[in-house]
Amino acid sequence: MSKIPLPPVVKRPLVTAWNEAHRVGWLLRDHADAILHGRVEPCSVCGRRCRMLYRRRVIPPRLVELWGLTERQAEALARKESNDCAGCGAKLRARRMAEVLLDLFPVAGTRLADLRTWAGSHEAGELRIAEINRIDGIHEVLSNLARFHSSEYVPNVRPGAYVSGIRNESLMGLTYENARFDLVLTSETLEHVPELNRALAEIRRVLVPGGLHVFTVPVSPNEAKTFPRARLRHDGSFEGLTQEIRHPGGDVGYPVFTELGLDFPEILKRAGFETEVRFGPVSDDDLAQVYVCRKPTA
Repeated sequence: MSKIPLPPVVKRPLVTAWNEAHRVGWLLRDHADAILHGRVEPCSVCGRRCRMLYRRRVIPPRLVELWGLTERQAEALARKESNDCAGCGAKLRARRMAEVLLDLFPVAGTRLADLRTWAGSHEAGELRIAEINRIDGIHEVLSNLARFHSSEYVPNVRPGAYVSGIRNESLMGLTYENARFDLVLTSETLEHVPELNRALAEIRRVLVPGGLHVFTVPVSPNEAKTFPRARLRHDGSFEGLTQEIRHPGGDVGYPVFTELGLDFPEILKRAGFETEVRFGPVSDDDLAQVYVCRKPTA
């Protein structure tokens, strides 16, 4: 018996209801899993005591295959890219960045417990901060600071221009003047820039002496040495140099130009930064390190 097609006026709401039921089902499962495994803790971003929602499904099988991850490593990567705070949605990597900022910038000599409270302080308001590409969780907390400057990269748009109220900036050539910022924030960005050393030089340029770049990147526990996966030709076209990988899907998403290996801290030092790795070292069980790079004062 042939199927009778549903008219769009009936099909659309049914599909919407079906998708919403799946979303709610996954969410209930995530909350139950957090309770079962005791993942209830204060959030370093919003300050609330919340369930931390681990979602192994955020790391697709194709990315695991192309990146050569073991299941243990894939679970560690999933923790980095999930463990979302049920209150504010901040992922583990954003919450760890918040912890580092709270360590680095005490208020009246006291380390505060969460970034939301910290953002209301006079000390935070005095900092000149650049966020290069939105960091979910952190962006929402810091966006009302008077000296907070957020930007995104939009291809084929003039650097420094605004698109829908958002400034366009590229780490291949920031339009900010020298020594503009006390703090630069990035997360999972440097690997997607065609020239890593150029991006690091640009970040160093816009920092004041003693200024900090606090960030996360995906470092492969299986690669001792950093190497290029792709480059841009002189005409701007893409050229793959080895197996192409895109984030977040493996085959889908933003191309990875540089595969970052275990020598990455040495690369940062050669770029002229005093470098510290928090929550390190990289291991099969923990891929959510936070890097702190300080521009020397002399």
